[in-house]
Amino acid sequence: MKRLLPILSLLALILFPLTSYAEDTKESQGITENEKRAGFTVQAVLPENQINDRVSFYHLLVQPEQKQTIEVKIMNNSEKNQTYKVEVINAATNRNGLITYDERDKKPDESMKLPIANVAKPKNKEVSVEAFSEGKAEVDIQVPSDTFSGILLGGIRISLKSDETEEESKGMSVKNTYGYAIGLVLTEQDSAPIYGETELKLQKLQPEIDYGSKVLEASIQNPHPEAMQNLTAEGKIVRKKQKKALADNKLENVKIAPNSVFPFQVDWGMQEVSAGEYTFIGKIKGETKTWNFEQDFTITREMAQKMNKQTAFRIFIPSWWTTSFYVLGTLTAVVTAWLVIRLVKRKKGRELHEKE
Repeated sequence: MKRLLPILSLLALILFPLTSYAEDTKESQGITENEKRAGFTVQAVLPENQINDRVSFYHLLVQPEQKQTIEVKIMNNSEKNQTYKVEVINAATNRNGLITYDERDKKPDESMKLPIANVAKPKNKEVSVEAFSEGKAEVDIQVPSDTFSGILLGGIRISLKSDETEEESKGMSVKNTYGYAIGLVLTEQDSAPIYGETELKLQKLQPEIDYGSKVLEASIQNPHPEAMQNLTAEGKIVRKKQKKALADNKLENVKIAPNSVFPFQVDWGMQEVSAGEYTFIGKIKGETKTWNFEQDFTITREMAQKMNKQTAFRIFIPSWWTTSFYVLGTLTAVVTAWLVIRLVKRKKGRELHEKE
């Protein structure tokens, strides 16, 4: 028996290698085209109605029906003429807890009565600058007659216009370009703070697949016209009426744009999602306030099957593994039976020998 143990151990290692298997899709592979420098820089030209001239972004005091044009310097440091796209984009909050100015196609939150993109618009959507020279982009601001409270927040985004004809000829399907975003804050009250801690609401919970991962997304709304910063966000998923966390997440130094939704996510990880009743327990802590959230949600059998099937990374059992399991099981049973019979025969042999 002692001689057979090493052989059985070696056989088990061959049939059951210590390897995990994952299916990798294109969504899980990061494409970092934007990291390539485009050879230009930008600078805000702060006007007279700038509230704080010690910052590098626009923080402007405006009045109803006011019209104004602001400028952004574009320094082309490359050896060829360049064309740049000029956009004004509403501020949004991404799943990492950062305020962004690149979600141009995102619909404004229902609490946003006056998107800044409706007030500030590029005079020209494209600007050309010669090699090793300086140009400018202009943005027209037209404040409506009705007053607004708090702040309007967005970004002026300057990006290098891609040569789509050349990219298509090379078969490139992703047309990302390097760009800069300069913050733009408009307010009608010079005492209105950019950051505060007014109120947060849990709007809804949505189990889904995001970038190949199984996640529960909690939509946390900031319904007020002021941003938030220095927040800590925590959340976990538990079975309904239980306490043990099945999955959790924690983010620090979170910022939330005004009148926006923070899509806080809890990743299920590699575990299979099963149908059933669950509870999301979340907390966001600021410097002066804390918001606690608790809400039940249901994952149907169809939803669980869809999430487990569509995930980019999932452990699966190869077909040969099942066959090997039965082969090894049968072999082990046969060897064990043979050893037992052999031991019984030896024992009987000893007994007969002693009687003689």
